[in-house]
Amino acid sequence: MLVTFKSKAAADVPMYAEHATLLLSLVGKTLEPAEAPRGIITAADVPAALAKLKAAADASRRTDKDRASAQRDDEPGQALSVGLAQRAFPLIDMLERAAKDGRDVVWGV
Repeated sequence: MLVTFKSKAAADVPMYAEHATLLLSLVGKTLEPAEAPRGIITAADVPAALAKLKAAADASRRTDKDRASAQRDDEPGQALSVGLAQRAFPLIDMLERAAKDGRDVVWGV
């Protein structure tokens, strides 16, 4: 299932539910109810959500770099997996724009 994040400050960000669930859990939100998930990060909560998501992406980036280096040495020619930082980038960008413009971020509406 696809989840589409929306804000008047940025273009829509579609994302698979499994990835959206992970990113939302990092900012203290859930993707519920399962059959029709809906939610909001209010303009007042956007800066805190952005800080949490950026911190998680930065931590992941360091770990992913080490893992990618080891993977290249162990399995040359294998595709690298997509890390949290790459998955979070579109949502981070949306949250940055929403913070700048004082806008909410919603999904499922």
